[in-house]
Amino acid sequence: MMTRASILIVEDDGLIAMHLCETLEKAGYHVMNPENSGENAISRIGKGLCPDVILMDIGLGGKLDGIQTSREIRQIRDIPVIFLTAYSNEGCIAEAKKISPYGYILKPCMEHDLVGAIEKALHHNL
Repeated sequence: MMTRASILIVEDDGLIAMHLCETLEKAGYHVMNPENSGENAISRIGKGLCPDVILMDIGLGGKLDGIQTSREIRQIRDIPVIFLTAYSNEGCIAEAKKISPYGYILKPCMEHDLVGAIEKALHHNL
């Protein structure tokens, strides 16, 4: 039996996080309890949580944005990160690219875009 890939969602908007969870569970993924801040995500990764992919909102509330959070997580574990954002400005995209994300998805996103980005990250990580 094939194990389902595990996804950690880091999103500060509860409705968006819930929608992403439902969409990904429907697509057959194991979705871990989402985090609403970079600090919480870093703490869980530091304590041993190791998802197959992280969906990271760039515009997180709190002290760390999604880009800073991804940098910190990369120092702990090499987990593929797919950025989610409602912003498409060039500065934001350029800064996100420095992290070498496995994908960059604009919100609101379509299910096939989300699943496609996850599958690409999973297969690249094999």
